[in-house]
Amino acid sequence: MTQFYEWTKKLGQQHWSIPNEHGTLCGMPMLGNNYARVYDQEDKTPCRSCAERKDFIETGEAHD
Repeated sequence: MTQFYEWTKKLGQQHWSIPNEHGTLCGMPMLGNNYARVYDQEDKTPCRSCAERKDFIETGEAHD
């Protein structure tokens, strides 16, 4: 099962990455501070591209 790492930017833009890989699932660099623990979930805006890729990876693994 793939593990995902949450990367949340300063204004609450929520992205995901795979540990030990550079950049997020949408290709955005992980620059600056990670605010994943600072913002409550309801204050975050998930990146649509990251969320779709994360769901695709999780769904593919569930059927193996």
